[in-house]
Amino acid sequence: MFNPIDLSRILLLLQLDIAALLGYTGAVFQKFFGTSMGMITSIAMLSVWVVLPVLSIPGRARKKDF
Repeated sequence: MFNPIDLSRILLLLQLDIAALLGYTGAVFQKFFGTSMGMITSIAMLSVWVVLPVLSIPGRARKKDF
């Protein structure tokens, strides 16, 4: 959840239905991320990864020394 690249990779593997290539790890991912609650959680975390940096831009821009 704390790494957006890995989270996106897992979601992509599940959408392409190739999680079986990961063995037991793929089964665990399928069991959690394959449910609707897992999808909602992962999409919410990816949204946080987008929204927080965008919201911090104005504050950082004001502190920027021109």
